[in-house]
Amino acid sequence: MSLVGKPAVDFALTDTEGKVRRLEDYAGRWLLLVFHRHLA
Repeated sequence: MSLVGKPAVDFALTDTEGKVRRLEDYAGRWLLLVFHRHLA
């Protein structure tokens, strides 16, 4: 099942300064999300 063209699920993450950032805060704007894995 392809998710291309489907809306993203809303989520909230804390940035490096402790501020909560929500996907909905960027509605109508381009947003690049980069996720990376930390190895323990």
